[in-house]
Amino acid sequence: MGAALQPTILAAALSLAALLGIAAALTAWGWPRRRTWDEWIEFRSPRRVTLPPAVGRTARLLSPPRTAAARLLQRLLPVEVLRYLGAQLRCAARDQRADEVVADWLLMTLAVGVISCLLELAGAIPGQLAGPLVLFPALFGWTRLIRAGAARRAVIAAQLPILVDLMALEQSGGGVGSRRAMELVVSRVGGEAAAVLRRCLASSAATGTEPLDRRLEAASSDLQIPSLAALAAVVRLQRQEGISSAAPLGRLARSLRDRQRDDLTARGRRALITMLLPIASCILLPFVLIILYPALERLSGALS
Repeated sequence: MGAALQPTILAAALSLAALLGIAAALTAWGWPRRRTWDEWIEFRSPRRVTLPPAVGRTARLLSPPRTAAARLLQRLLPVEVLRYLGAQLRCAARDQRADEVVADWLLMTLAVGVISCLLELAGAIPGQLAGPLVLFPALFGWTRLIRAGAARRAVIAAQLPILVDLMALEQSGGGVGSRRAMELVVSRVGGEAAAVLRRCLASSAATGTEPLDRRLEAASSDLQIPSLAALAAVVRLQRQEGISSAAPLGRLARSLRDRQRDDLTARGRRALITMLLPIASCILLPFVLIILYPALERLSGALS
């Protein structure tokens, strides 16, 4: 019994160590690294997760089922789900409708399901692996969408204090209004934050449209960035009271930079703690298993 138990204990220990090593490697690979100062300032367009356009016969084959599935999903899915998914798409700068994205995920899921069933019937993969493979396209697409939105929010939040500082300088130096100061700044500066402000300015320029502060509040709600709502409050103060907003803009820029410094400090403290997980999984745990193996062997021999 002891001779039969020893290979089992060794196989279990090696399997556990391998699984923990793989988990630690995936955690270390997927953990977001701390951005440098140049990366915070530099304009980085987020990667758009869009499917490449089909060409020729493939386009003629895939376009009808995709359109039909999008129309069906637009009728079947609740309005709240479509609105939430649309907000996530706008946050990630995706130029697709919510029903089209869900249709793409559904078609990819059906394709992967058919391929998994064929491989399972041929004996190439076990039946327990077919289920996770079918769910992989939708989970992968949703994960990439959320990560793209989070990356774009981080870039906008990092660039916004500089723009607010420049707006305060324009107002204090030239005596212009908050709208004119924003127009002067975004016309000279590139980046995601400047692009968001340009869209808000363009959508509020026509007669009869919503004012700039409400457009900024709508952008803050879509992108989930409270800094835009604070900027909207300063713009509303200048529009309603008619006073210079250079001092409020300066205080807003300082508060945004203080918040960024606090966030970076908190991330640095969390990084010191999370660094211990790969070390404990890859080095300490296999070392402990190697040390305890003779004791486990003697214990199995005593029990036998």
